[in-house]
This record gives sequence, C-alpha cells and structure tokens, in this order.
Amino acid sequence: MDTPFSTIPPGFVDSVPELRFIELVPPDSPSLKDSLLTTIAAMCEFMDTYKPLAKRTISQLATELSSNSVSIAALVFDMFTTNFMGVANDLGLPSYLFYASGAALLGLVLRLPVLDTEIDSDFTDHKPGELAIPSFKSLVPIVSFPSLLWRRDEEYKWLLYHARRMRDAKGIIVNSFYELEPYAIDSFTSGDHPRVHSVGPIVDSTSRVGQITGSNGSKDKTHDDIVKWLDKQPPRLVVFLCFGSEGTFDVTQAKEIANGLERSGYPFLWSVRPRDGSTRLEALVPDGFMERTAKRGMVVGGWVPQVAVLGHRSVGCFVSHCGWNSTLESVWFGVPILTWPMYAEQHLNTFLIVKELGLGVELKGYWRVGEDDLVTADEVERGVRSVMEGECHEEVKKRVEEMKEKSRRAIVEGGSSFVTIESLLEELIGKN
Repeated sequence: MDTPFSTIPPGFVDSVPELRFIELVPPDSPSLKDSLLTTIAAMCEFMDTYKPLAKRTISQLATELSSNSVSIAALVFDMFTTNFMGVANDLGLPSYLFYASGAALLGLVLRLPVLDTEIDSDFTDHKPGELAIPSFKSLVPIVSFPSLLWRRDEEYKWLLYHARRMRDAKGIIVNSFYELEPYAIDSFTSGDHPRVHSVGPIVDSTSRVGQITGSNGSKDKTHDDIVKWLDKQPPRLVVFLCFGSEGTFDVTQAKEIANGLERSGYPFLWSVRPRDGSTRLEALVPDGFMERTAKRGMVVGGWVPQVAVLGHRSVGCFVSHCGWNSTLESVWFGVPILTWPMYAEQHLNTFLIVKELGLGVELKGYWRVGEDDLVTADEVERGVRSVMEGECHEEVKKRVEEMKEKSRRAIVEGGSSFVTIESLLEELIGKN
C-alpha cells in the first residue's frame, strides 16, 4: 500500500531478494500520499477499502503456490490491520499478529478493553494517577501512556477496536526476548489472549550505505565519512544523538542541545533535523559552534547509519527518542541510553527503560505533562555526565553489558528466542 508513513529506505526491496513483495494498488484509487488521511483513524478506514483486493490477491497467490505443491501456512498482520483478519478467516487460514514494540506495551494494549470498562471517562481525567498493568512490575503512570489512549476520540476507538480484535488471532509474535522482559512475558501465560511468541531482538546488524546531509547543508557525508570520524575518537566516549525518522527540533531547542554538548566536553555525533525542514544546520546552532567543536564533534542532517554507529567501539552514550527498534539496537550493542521521548509509545518505553529495566538515565522523562517544555543546556550537560561518569554510570553500564550478552544468547541455538521460533515454526508448518 502506498502510504506517507513508510520508513523503508531506497533500495531496500532490491537488497532482500529472498523476500517477495506484492504491492496492493487498487485500480482508480488515489494514493494515500495524495490524500489528507494523516490520522490513525483515517488510515484504518482507508485500509478497509483494500480488503477485497487483499482477499483476491492472496487467493491468486495460493493458487499459484499450489501448482508447486506449496501452501500458505498463515497470514501475519500488524496491530493496525486486524480488520484484515476476516480475509484470513474467509480463506480458511489462521491469523497471527506481529507486534513490533515491546512485550510490556503489548500487555497494555491487550488490557485496554478491560480498562475501557473499568474507567468510564477519558484517561486524561485521571492524571496524575497510576494503573496496575499485568505486564509491568510497577504501577504505570497514566501520564506515560501513548497519546492515542488519552481521549475517547476516533483515534482511541480504532485502537480499542484493534485491541479487541487482537484476541481473535491464533498467536502474537512480539519483538522482544525473555531475558529483557521476563515479567511481561510471564504475564502472558495466563489470561484469555492468544499465545505470545517472543522472537527478538530483531536487529539489522548490517548497515546500509546512504548519503547524509553534512554540517554545511550539502550532501557530503557518507557512511564511510562517519565511520572514519568515529575511528579517530577514544573508546566509549562519543555521545551519539539521534531521534528517529520523525524527531525534529526548533532553533531554540537545537541551540540548547548544542550548548549542552559543548559544555560537557565529550566528543559527539549529532543527527539533527530542523522542524521546518528548510533551516540550514548552521542556523540551528550558536555562532561559532561548528568551529569550536570541529575537533571533537560531527553534526549531520537527516539519515545516519544508526546500527553502524551504535556498534562502533567509540560510542558510549545514546541520546535517543526511545523508539523500540532503537532501544533494542542499543541493548544489542551495549550502549546506555539517555532518554528523550518525543511521540507515540516512547514515553512508556522510557518508563520501562529507566524504572524497570535499568538500561538508561532520564534526560527528558516519561511524563507527558509539560512535554513541550524546553530542555536547557544545563540539563543536557548534566544528563550526558550522568551517563558517562560516576556511580550511576557504572550501574547502568553494568546492566547494559549484561543485557547485551543475554540478547545475543537469546537468538542462538538453545536460546530463549531460538526455542520460541522453533516452536512457532512447528505450530505454523509442522502439521502441513
């Protein structure tokens, strides 16, 4: 489907020839990119129009495969396409869901229908407050909930619809691993929900080469440029700042970050995007910043090879928006997180990272009240130092190193996720 939210980098499809991609493009249907469908509710309603085409396409695929004595074992959907599960039922195929975020958040989504009956008003009416969610060890602050849950509007109603439909799946595949979230995964052993299969961490440990906008605003920084710069830095001392595909800053906030980085004294690699999309990088930082930090800092605009950076020996701190993929990549490479959640489920991820998993330190916290407040240069400097120095640094570093080793053991033969995948494959194809 042609959507404005795709984060697939150019050339990705061609880079994985072992996968077959089938694009669903209804005849005479306008592209979603040409419409004003920018909300979850509108997206879900739009995707409903694809169901007849999806059913027809899958039926044709099944016929094609059967000529080679191959059958479709199951259909796998994500949580915002549960309305397609009816297609699987019509075709006599089991439905599975792939949940790209963590197990704790999955527990909240599965709990939502119960919370909806227990709480008869908007969740915003109950902040500050805390709720018991079976997948979390601690009471969860309502202010950390994803904004989709806050008000009973059309967005919320669609999320509630999907949460209810998730229970009709045969199984849910989650991108986490037992050693990272044992409490959450154990919570799924009881209850009236589908079986949950933890198969993570799903991390692309290879880095795709691309072109990056450099500090002078031109496209002059490549993957190799960044790696060569990192090669010249001391081990575990570089502060890496990257805020995902939607993370942007206005000039005022960007200058506070720049001042904080300069005062910290640590080498840094900063991927920054201007909020208006047009401001040159020099305008985002104080006068003379580029010159003063030239020997120990690199500022780039747009895409950076995040996996390659996190895996480099010089990186010792990751200032992150706390998206789940970024969190797993940080765990995989053993890099402590300095949290700066921005949107979606990232505030709840921050609560999990800091309060329950001990894998990071708060710069910007998990609460959404005052979330647009300016983070000052002093706060940035203190945050960096708290991760890089002192007792807090040692505790978090030890915990992150332990989880790094556990993440790698989870996916090798005999590991928790390896065993889960074997069991899932047996369930999917063992009887076919």
